[in-house]
Amino acid sequence: MIFSPEFRDRARKFRKNKRAFRSFIILCILFAATLPAELLFNDRPIVMCIDGAWYAPIFKDYTYEDLGGGLNVPVSAYRSTMFNEFLAGKTPVVQTEAIYDAATVADDAEPLELVKYEQGPPRKVWMLWPPIPHSYKSSPRSEKIESQRLASPLATTRDGKRIPGAFVARHLLGTDQFGKDVLARLVYGFRLSLVFGLTLAITSTILGSIIGGIQGYFGGAVDLLGQRGTEIWGAIPQLMLLMILSDFLSRQADLTGSAHLLMLFFIMNLTSWMGMAGHMRAQFLRARNLDYVRAAKSLGVSNPMIMFRHILPNSLTPIITFLPFSISGSIMALVGLDFLGFGLKYPAPSLGELLAQGQQHLEAWWIMTPAFVTLTSLMILLTFIGDGVRNAFDPRYK
Repeated sequence: MIFSPEFRDRARKFRKNKRAFRSFIILCILFAATLPAELLFNDRPIVMCIDGAWYAPIFKDYTYEDLGGGLNVPVSAYRSTMFNEFLAGKTPVVQTEAIYDAATVADDAEPLELVKYEQGPPRKVWMLWPPIPHSYKSSPRSEKIESQRLASPLATTRDGKRIPGAFVARHLLGTDQFGKDVLARLVYGFRLSLVFGLTLAITSTILGSIIGGIQGYFGGAVDLLGQRGTEIWGAIPQLMLLMILSDFLSRQADLTGSAHLLMLFFIMNLTSWMGMAGHMRAQFLRARNLDYVRAAKSLGVSNPMIMFRHILPNSLTPIITFLPFSISGSIMALVGLDFLGFGLKYPAPSLGELLAQGQQHLEAWWIMTPAFVTLTSLMILLTFIGDGVRNAFDPRYK
């Protein structure tokens, strides 16, 4: 793509803003570091080889039958006793006599075992594990730490007895109130928040540009009706509307994690477009009477072509300058809903849910402090980037 000299000049101006450009680089590095989160934080092997056959458990769910066993049962945990016995060559056999013939067994006879293991040759196994064997939703049990829930990463002393920290079980930031790894939830939550905020900002910008552009270009009754409708819709408290819709729709259906996230995405799009619509309306109102628009009309160019081929490329300043702030606003909206309990449902990774846990358990500093620092740092970086973009692309800032 060949950029115009004016765009390249503004991009150079943004790059000269060291604070904004360095913030952009740092944010890109942090986001890129969270992209392979499944390869770094997971309770499943990245790849494994069993008797010469290769599998990728982090990308696909397997049953014991898929792995060469005789049971059509999903492998729920790759560190469980059942899976280790499977690798050792033990095949579980359910003895139906223990269920159906229990009444005919003599009183002095030994009780039959429900499951009996048949020993076979051990399987040849090779596994590649992630550096941190914990996912955001896994609750592994470790004999190295005394309590799995709210386990501090550092060793403590209680009643003269030294209690090892969760660091020894590779919980680098301890565990939350449900025994899940805080660092894994923090990394997954950071990635989810940034992707959600960026996607919501883009879609709301597109919706706002279309609605505001139509109002500004046609004016008259279209603009009047559009403005009254926007004012009425905007008069409803947005946070209250999001809370009511989220709670109502969640009760109507048993949604999965991804389905619930998609529902929140559509709900937030109902109100997030209004700010951009006002800016684009002003841009189109100003541009519709310019000479190049009148010339295009006299040549018979269609209205959609004039709006999106001629006016929109010359009205990108509000879109570019407000996009970083739209991302931060979208992230804070999601965090706010999660903090209040109307957002993503546990165990979905969420910075807002971690803040809520930290508020409930103030003694667990390893929950509140990292979540607060992560969210604050993210907002500061986006604000610095937004200021730099605004100063570079908005002609009112010299």
